[in-house]
Amino acid sequence: MSYQNRQALTSITDSNSPPPVAETEGGVGQPNIDLFDPATQEDWYPAYRELRDNHPVYRLPGSDLYVLTRYEDIMRVVRDPKLFSVEHERLGGDLLIKHEQAREFYRENGLGKETGVGRWSPLSTDPPRHRKYRDLVDRFFQGRALLDARPLIEQLVDELIDGFVTQGEVEVVSAFAEPLPVTVITSLLGLPLEDIPQLRQWSAAWAAPFARGLSLEQEMEVARQGVDFQNYIRDVANERRRNPREDIITHLVQARYDDERPLTDHEIASIVDHLYIGGNETTTFAIASGLWLMLREAQIYKALIANPSQLPTFAEEVLRLESPTQGLYRTASADTEIRGVPISKGATIHMRFAAANRDEAVFAHPDKVDLGRKNASRHLAFSKGEHHCPGAALSRLEQVIAYERLLERLPNLRLTPGANDFTHWPGFVLRALRHLHVSFD
Repeated sequence: MSYQNRQALTSITDSNSPPPVAETEGGVGQPNIDLFDPATQEDWYPAYRELRDNHPVYRLPGSDLYVLTRYEDIMRVVRDPKLFSVEHERLGGDLLIKHEQAREFYRENGLGKETGVGRWSPLSTDPPRHRKYRDLVDRFFQGRALLDARPLIEQLVDELIDGFVTQGEVEVVSAFAEPLPVTVITSLLGLPLEDIPQLRQWSAAWAAPFARGLSLEQEMEVARQGVDFQNYIRDVANERRRNPREDIITHLVQARYDDERPLTDHEIASIVDHLYIGGNETTTFAIASGLWLMLREAQIYKALIANPSQLPTFAEEVLRLESPTQGLYRTASADTEIRGVPISKGATIHMRFAAANRDEAVFAHPDKVDLGRKNASRHLAFSKGEHHCPGAALSRLEQVIAYERLLERLPNLRLTPGANDFTHWPGFVLRALRHLHVSFD
């Protein structure tokens, strides 16, 4: 996401946050933690430690939202999609779009108006439907497709480095970490590269509700941009019906759901917007965080220079320690309990992946980068189970290639003295450095 769009997203999401947390269940006493305080969001990890240790099932006040922070509990949720559903609308409404007027705008103006469906994602449905949709797209993000994507990624990485290699200093978020994944996913989907500035704006709007607490005016702007994005994808899909190409959108317009019927325009648009946001935002955040972790500890940088074969493990450690998606949601489809805490039907479960990724019950010395960690890939940055991120392998490939080429081509890579404050954009779900300045010989 561009610097300008990240500013726009922040202005949408930081003015109407929920009240400070003042009560809990599943723990002892009352924690002095406000998960919506920008100071907490800048350094989540003391709060996560407190919640894991003393309040592992943490109910936000005045709500039916429960925050889980232990690895074991989150794995229970992701392994039971029947009890912990992702289909929020069938359980009483869109989890993220709270104002009925904004939901109605989606239903009346979006591509789902014929069926009365608003904002949704076929890739966020419950079994067995979910697997039928995933089977249509998974092939583009694994196996042979990754081998075919490697030359494109390598070319883009080198072209981006060519743009600043003679300068001796660069702000890597805007010059490298942002344009790489967004260009890759735009190319794979088959969207015009010249439309990337507009696509970034739609991407920011699509992601904005994850911060929670938007006003009606803010949600209406999200809905308007969301409908514009849907219509744009429909127009591209219609063009692919006339002129097929070797891209994901062409495949989707030719595909048949469950081998029975073509996908609707609404299904195609909803799959594409999901893949587009998932395919660029989190990889951007991971690459920037990886360079930060690598360069702030000289021994890590030196070890990777000496032995680049450790880069895949390093990438897993970055995802574990600085999870780009801090957590996601499920909805209880029946009355249940977690660690003895009653969870009523319709309650929201927030799985805090980033907290579980530092759970000492699973990861030894969890706050440190360990290039020899045997279970590094057990992290939950891409979730697990039925709804494991479809683009996880592509993101990993982009990160490793990026680190390889940066280390090869930028000698004596280092953080630029006095240029960084290492602060993050505020937000409840996404974690992203504002900027990162590096220097090299």
